[in-house]
Amino acid sequence: MSYTPMIMQYLEIKAKYPESILFFRLGDFYEMFFEDAIVASAELEITLTGRDGGKSEKIPMCGIPHHAAENYISKLIQKGYKVAICEQVEDPAVAQGIVKREVVRVITPGTILEGSSLDEKSHNYLGALVLSNNIYGLAVADVSTGLFQCTEFSGSDRFRLLADEIARLRLAELVIPESIASDRLIDELIKENKISKTVLADRYFSEEESIGKLSQFLGDDWRKDLVDYSRAVNASGSLLWYLELTQMNNGCQIKQLEKYITSQYVLIDNASRKNLEITNSLRDGSRWGTLIWVLDRTKTAMGGRLIKNWLEQPLTDPGEINFRLDGVEELFGNIIIRDDLAKNLKHIYDMERLAGKAVFGTANARDLLSLNNSFNELPEIKVIVAKLGASIFQQTGQNIDSLEDISSYLEQAIIHDPPVSVREGQLIKDGFDSEVDRLRKIQREGRQMLADLELEERENSGIKSLKIGYNRIFGYYLEVTKSYINLVPDYFIRKQTLANAERYITPKLKEMEDLILSSEDRLIQLEYNLFVNIREKIACAIERIQNTSKAV
Repeated sequence: MSYTPMIMQYLEIKAKYPESILFFRLGDFYEMFFEDAIVASAELEITLTGRDGGKSEKIPMCGIPHHAAENYISKLIQKGYKVAICEQVEDPAVAQGIVKREVVRVITPGTILEGSSLDEKSHNYLGALVLSNNIYGLAVADVSTGLFQCTEFSGSDRFRLLADEIARLRLAELVIPESIASDRLIDELIKENKISKTVLADRYFSEEESIGKLSQFLGDDWRKDLVDYSRAVNASGSLLWYLELTQMNNGCQIKQLEKYITSQYVLIDNASRKNLEITNSLRDGSRWGTLIWVLDRTKTAMGGRLIKNWLEQPLTDPGEINFRLDGVEELFGNIIIRDDLAKNLKHIYDMERLAGKAVFGTANARDLLSLNNSFNELPEIKVIVAKLGASIFQQTGQNIDSLEDISSYLEQAIIHDPPVSVREGQLIKDGFDSEVDRLRKIQREGRQMLADLELEERENSGIKSLKIGYNRIFGYYLEVTKSYINLVPDYFIRKQTLANAERYITPKLKEMEDLILSSEDRLIQLEYNLFVNIREKIACAIERIQNTSKAV
């Protein structure tokens, strides 16, 4: 006796992602089966049940509502697991046989975009490491913000420098080639820093593959800064390969690769970094009582990440140091402008990560509203910054794009208080799309038609308690209490019997139901399609948003 077609489909997909817990979409739930169900039920503290899969014994099974998936995924990621999201990619209503399903994204510790796993004032780094001819190449990216950097380590103290840098970065995940997967020093480094390790085939780290992938993602601008930096190039290309393998080409907001050299900064070894308690306390690893706890009064999540980077990488160039300090001095001496800036910045959301969610197609309408609320502050910030004379502000002001065209578009498109889900309608403003307006008019008129029909049937039949109701199983119905059954007209068709009442339909009510419900279904689908187009337009402006976010 074989498994059912659905379980066979599950097993085929699961075989492609053996290292991930497979979230298998069934209607409004993500279901897990077999070993995944046993692991997930224990880690997430949800009920483990069984399902008939076609064989004599029941298959272990557990599930979660799809709308609550983010929190459950975060819990699994924090525990070091990877999660493969398998969606229904065709409409069950028109599917011939089993509904087609595909994995649309693999979420790993280094590629998570939202949830409690992300600290708003810290980067979530995904790294890639190569070793060739006694030179280490390291690339790091924060997928949620678009940050992408690379460096190399050579010479007799190369491993110590690498170890100190990895300790500073606090990587969430490190991708390495098979050829160094058993390297004792690297393995100990990964374990000591509690990094999630991912091993890829060596071919993803080759020069040819890496150059091709970098050019695909970034064009050719990256080449000029990375001459004679072949190991960093290979690490960077492999990292992009990994993103493509896990994100299924669902977009990527990485648009620029920045080379950095650790000797540009004050070198702080790992032991000193710990003892200095710059960002993490010795006692419990928290921020409380640390240097950043004292100094960080930033108003935005982006500013919080920036000041953390500055503290962890102190400058050595006096010119660069004074470039910053001139700005500090000017704001310190100008309390009015400083307070005005603080008031505006307080209303800025995390533009980098919200824009990243738009690129990856996970942003909802509320995320786009938060982006728009942030955009609304930009013109005033730009005006305030223009009043300052320090070079750092002149440079920053030029990099702030007011994004007024995008803001105006979002203002016209998105309703002011949308639901969390983008699949329930009520997303698009009146006047933005003529077909949405037409379908909403049908719904409004339909409600009035129902009220008129209820009054008409009540008067014609003499049934004073008659009312029109609705549920998802039976649709619209006329409900009559048992005491008025004798007054029910012949053209009423019995639909359902209750303890104290009978429910009926009429040809006229059925006609109204078809009109109202079909328009509702079309409206919900149309609003979703429009929202996806709106989100894609925001994604197309990602470089403008990123540059402005950095300036803010």
